[in-house]
Amino acid sequence: MQFGDHLKSLGISNIRVFGDSITAGLKASQPHLAWPPLFAAEVDGLPIQNHAVPGTVLQGSRLADGKPRPDSGLGSFKRALLAGPHRDAILILYGYNDARYTAATETMNVRNFTRDYARMLEKLIEAGHGERLAIGSPPYIPDAGFLVGSAGFTGQMRTGFEGYVEVVRMLARRFSLFYASVYESMKAHGDGVLASADQIHPSDAGHRAISGAFINARR
Repeated sequence: MQFGDHLKSLGISNIRVFGDSITAGLKASQPHLAWPPLFAAEVDGLPIQNHAVPGTVLQGSRLADGKPRPDSGLGSFKRALLAGPHRDAILILYGYNDARYTAATETMNVRNFTRDYARMLEKLIEAGHGERLAIGSPPYIPDAGFLVGSAGFTGQMRTGFEGYVEVVRMLARRFSLFYASVYESMKAHGDGVLASADQIHPSDAGHRAISGAFINARR
């Protein structure tokens, strides 16, 4: 069963989304055209709690300056997703900025991303949220996007980026979670087709593709 239909069958009354600027809706032409409200509209118009923080990474690893990036997913998920008992759906779209960062490969890397993402998922599952949880692979970045970004967030290679995609796919299998093939779905449209003018964030069509990947997510 697809994730959207699964949530309808459970009678979910609220959705929590967790991620970076893409989940916050940056570069969507209107707020309602970002992927979280598009998803909610497909699932009976459920209300959304958007806990996305632009510019964040998932892992709590040290950057080139020797400090973790503020508001990492690992550091904030308990406050965002485990603050009191609830039966909300949880959609996580993380890894995009982790994959783009290249300035401290000894600490900010696939291995530590895997470790920290797994820790977060373990806590969410222990709290009883596994049946209502979907994780998405990092959105597709066009080749031109590897040349754009602030200090440390340029210079990645396609193979390096796709290593993070594989991690999320592997974690979904490992924990028997719904997997949204965001990267794969966007890539199928062609390089850059779903990107906004900044080559980093998705266009409205890109947001539609992300929403569709979560609606159609499977275990």
